[in-house]
Amino acid sequence: MSAARVKASGRSLEIIRRKPARDRGRPRLLFVHGISVGAWIWDEHVLPWFAEAGFEACALSLRGHGGSWGHDRIATWRLADYTVDLDQAARRLGGPLVVVGHSLGGAVIQNWIRCGGRPLGMALLASVPPWGLALSALRMSLLTPALFREVLMMSLHGARAADAAILRAGLFSDDVDAASFGRFVARVGEESRLIGPELQGWPPFAPLPWEAPRTFVLGGTDDRFIPADEVWRTGAYYGCRPHIVPRLAHALMLEPRWQAAVTPLRDWLLTLPRA
Repeated sequence: MSAARVKASGRSLEIIRRKPARDRGRPRLLFVHGISVGAWIWDEHVLPWFAEAGFEACALSLRGHGGSWGHDRIATWRLADYTVDLDQAARRLGGPLVVVGHSLGGAVIQNWIRCGGRPLGMALLASVPPWGLALSALRMSLLTPALFREVLMMSLHGARAADAAILRAGLFSDDVDAASFGRFVARVGEESRLIGPELQGWPPFAPLPWEAPRTFVLGGTDDRFIPADEVWRTGAYYGCRPHIVPRLAHALMLEPRWQAAVTPLRDWLLTLPRA
């Protein structure tokens, strides 16, 4: 594994890269994380697994996250800023490129494509749907108000400021071990105060379906943030059949069943044109 840093307007963005033992002519993967985390969240399991499968797997830390610049201004960043980061990283890495977004990262990817990004394909994992989070947020506020409150607390002040038991139950399945959750809490940071309202869906940030590249959509039955019916509707919007993984919660890349999420993604990637 090699760690690299790319430059965006003279400021440093973190990209974690894991390369396969030999080049098999497969597209490069660029993973984009969700709220309050960073590229590190992909590197515990997912990046090494894809490198072993023959893909160069890279993960970007958006500004204000992980090892990237901008922590001192985290409260001010907007979706457009994160989209610039993705564009800079994609240009530096080059193609053919498949972008993979989780949660907030899915919104960043969709906005990038709407603004002219042209990847070989996009994969949306437990992603913000094309019409935004308004419906999901309303459902969470009504059905699990305590979780809704603690997610707001986490995004404003980091996971350690939130109720650990409620946060764990909301983000993870019951099977996640204490050590994994502890590592997660220790590394979670703040999130922009402006991003939440932007993710509600107005103004629109998703491309029109016919403007999108080949698309893969996946979610979990135990996801309390992006429920399975929203995943199905995202698949319908982009004209693909989504994968719904049993007993998989929102923080899917750290779940005990993380391989059940990445295996169908790998299988889909193998159907794409070779580089």
